[in-house]
Amino acid sequence: MKLPAALLFCLISIAARAQAPAPAELDQLYAAGKYRDVVTRMIAPANNAEARAVLGWAQARVQDAAPHVLSVAYSDMLWKIGQGQASDPLREESVLVLLYAILAVGVDGAKCADTAAPDARVRQILSTRQDRIAFARKLPAERRKKLRDEAVALEQTTASRRPEDLDICASGPEEIGRQLATPGTTTRELPLRPGEVRRTIDIEPGPGYKPRLLAPSRWHARQAQVRSKFEKILDGLVPA
Repeated sequence: MKLPAALLFCLISIAARAQAPAPAELDQLYAAGKYRDVVTRMIAPANNAEARAVLGWAQARVQDAAPHVLSVAYSDMLWKIGQGQASDPLREESVLVLLYAILAVGVDGAKCADTAAPDARVRQILSTRQDRIAFARKLPAERRKKLRDEAVALEQTTASRRPEDLDICASGPEEIGRQLATPGTTTRELPLRPGEVRRTIDIEPGPGYKPRLLAPSRWHARQAQVRSKFEKILDGLVPA
């Protein structure tokens, strides 16, 4: 698959610096579909060499159409390193991947029976990532346009390979109610993260819970509607 040029530039740079293999448990957790555990492991590398290796691993998963939570975590890692190194290329790559994740949530969330779920998930993602949106809005117009175009291109190249993203569909108010009513569900209050003003309650659904999805005959048309609004969505984030 041919990657967008801007994304490819960053990934080649990361690959050239990587000196160690990514932790084996990342592949194991990913294969088991334990994406929350993957993210937890990604964002806590043991050292700089492992951090570089994890970035390379995450890049490959994004390229292979991973669920959106990995794309968001990858964006977070790029942003943190970009801030630490005062690197605009890394910060721009972080924005690119974030924009892609937002578009993917909209498209993949069209499958959700709880129609409020995609917007709810987008609000959750953006609530603690306004710093990179503010950064992107200050970029020259041609660079903003490039980020927008690359995000759309990446969504298109991964669309047919992205799996059903149940984490999106579990984010809506109806589905949260169903989770809380499922036997075996547990909840815990998470500590405040930078940018948050209200504490988040993490829900671990009971084993009998599964988000409801629409029939393909219904969500195909909804996906087309979402894609027709890409320009408006991006205008609200990073105006051209």
